[in-house]
Amino acid sequence: MSRFISLIEQYNDIVIFRHHIPDMDALGSQWGLYTWIKEHYPNKNVYAVGKHIGVKPELFQAYDSISDEIISQSLAIILDTSNAARVDDSRYTLAKYRLKIDHHPFGENYADEQIIDELAASTSEIITQLIYEKVQPEILSYKVAQYLYIGIVSDSIRFTTSNTSYRTLNSAAYLAMSSINLSQINEDVFALDRNEFKFSTYIRQNAQMEDCGLLYIILTQEILNECHISANLAKERINELSGIKECEVWAMFVQQEENGQLIFNGSLRSRRVQVNEIAMRYNGGGHKLAAAVKKLQREDIESVLNEIRRKIHDTVYTV
Repeated sequence: MSRFISLIEQYNDIVIFRHHIPDMDALGSQWGLYTWIKEHYPNKNVYAVGKHIGVKPELFQAYDSISDEIISQSLAIILDTSNAARVDDSRYTLAKYRLKIDHHPFGENYADEQIIDELAASTSEIITQLIYEKVQPEILSYKVAQYLYIGIVSDSIRFTTSNTSYRTLNSAAYLAMSSINLSQINEDVFALDRNEFKFSTYIRQNAQMEDCGLLYIILTQEILNECHISANLAKERINELSGIKECEVWAMFVQQEENGQLIFNGSLRSRRVQVNEIAMRYNGGGHKLAAAVKKLQREDIESVLNEIRRKIHDTVYTV
């Protein structure tokens, strides 16, 4: 914690990065830390950068457009990103010094220093704990608390994931002391519009369930267009497949255009079968029970599914 503060105090220019196609933990931790540094160190130049717009952009601020020269003299803080390829602006490599803060299992050593807590339910939880150790018993501003709470409640799926702990709840309770509107945040984060609601129904009706305990769905661009849903929003609906007693692993593969090429990105979730090792073989990674695969062709999806089937068999059915 002391090193975290000393690095912030050492640099006049601080640039905060996160992963591409950001979820609300990446965004919540980025904007929460950005706002807190601006409030507590008003003489510093603080920037938040990213190329991809995440889900529900109305909950967050507009990104900064900055020069390579500014980055080259800055402290780069990279949040919620386990490996270098996922950072949403490769210019972090230009920074004078790089600090990585993450809650995923260690993926790659791409920073000068790193703070990794695999037991945390979100990177927003780690940021909250770091700030708390610095400012206690000070109450945070409404804005900082709201951003960080969004990150915690979204990545823990309303405090239901297996890595939700007493520290997660303590962090949320500390943020709630800032009188943030908890019910409104839940509405903002989890409420669906009409198209999303219809899309959720489509997922439940068309997912393929196998006797081995695998549940999956493949969503092409044609399907997304028919449902009037974006690829970014589609991947957020992975939890529509959760909660089925007979399912050990559930997976969603979403087609999208990237650099002029149609590829599939996938989300893997599991009750007890380790899936991140599989994900790492398909351009991805993540937590043991929640991971992502990237840049797949249709034939790659079947390879991923076959590996999952074998992993389920070895984990669940092998005595």
